[in-house]
Amino acid sequence: MINSILSDWFKLNVGDGAFYAIFGFLFVFAGIALLVVIFTVLGVIMKKMNARKPKKKKIKTKKEEPVQTKVEDEGISPEVVAAITAAIMAVYEGENAKCDFIVKRIKRL
Repeated sequence: MINSILSDWFKLNVGDGAFYAIFGFLFVFAGIALLVVIFTVLGVIMKKMNARKPKKKKIKTKKEEPVQTKVEDEGISPEVVAAITAAIMAVYEGENAKCDFIVKRIKRL
């Protein structure tokens, strides 16, 4: 019985198996290459669409008044407060986040 199973197994031609293997590899490679091309083209299209949108400029209608901070109690100079506030605003601006904050108190640790 095992002999008949093994004899049928070895009747396959190696050339047919090699052909099917190479055909399968090429088919998968072509599919992956097609996906890469599609996503690359979509990326280029999306970049062009985003570049066309006009950037909106913020118009501030209300006049902001300076807020008294509680830094005099801590002994921190106004220059240090201004530097800390500018650093925080620069980080938020780099992240394109909405930057509506006021530094009310700075505490030494």
